[in-house]
Amino acid sequence: MAIIGAISTIMTVVGVSLIDLLPKGSGCLFRLFVFVVLFILIAILAAVVTYRRSRSGVHLAINGMDIDIVVGDLFATDGVKVIPFDEYFDIQVDDKVISRNSLNGIFIKRYADWNTLKRTVEKLGPSLLEPCKAGDGRIRYPLGTIKDYNEYALLAFTHMDKLNRARLRRGEYEECLLNMWDELDRMYAGRPVVLPLLGSGITRFDGGKPSEDDLLRCMLCTLRASKRHFKEGVVVVLTEKTAARMRLYEVNGYIEAWENRIGEKDGL
Repeated sequence: MAIIGAISTIMTVVGVSLIDLLPKGSGCLFRLFVFVVLFILIAILAAVVTYRRSRSGVHLAINGMDIDIVVGDLFATDGVKVIPFDEYFDIQVDDKVISRNSLNGIFIKRYADWNTLKRTVEKLGPSLLEPCKAGDGRIRYPLGTIKDYNEYALLAFTHMDKLNRARLRRGEYEECLLNMWDELDRMYAGRPVVLPLLGSGITRFDGGKPSEDDLLRCMLCTLRASKRHFKEGVVVVLTEKTAARMRLYEVNGYIEAWENRIGEKDGL
């Protein structure tokens, strides 16, 4: 409708009407038909352009800060990069505890110094959340706990079952995100916050895995609910394969719906 309004304004200024462009003697039904066809063509064009633009990323604002959803390489993005771990901060990459092809495994094998990383995860650093001892004597951290490792924020994201499978309940996912935003506010030090689409990997959800669109909506919803403000903004980095399965053109609709108090507390 905005495009049609702009065209109408231009035609009015130059003194041209739609009737002037149609064959003489055309009736009202023909004019209406032409208008409907033009409207449909413009609507299709606008939808195609919006869809294609969303493939490369989306920009929006939450709590007065810039949020960018982009397709790219998380490790090549400037800022504090969030890397999900299990609740014990295991660093054993053996395709049993941690898969070599997971984001966690790639970080440990390619971007971390083993000895420094080991000291970091074993140290009880500052946190808003209190760890506890598990039955086997290991330290278990509440989901959402952050450990600061150089330009990385190591996140306690999942439970580990007896078969070394990363598991999570949907309610725990939301609680983890809320804790994470609080923890990031504690340590981000004015840098951009960079995250993957948390939960889109091999994490198992009790009750069925949510779609990537639901995961992104929950991340943005909990950020809004947390009332946290990151000065340099937040960047959610998607892989090309993940982005291809998502409806990124709908993301701006989340904000409009929340502002109208629609679906704000639906979570997952």
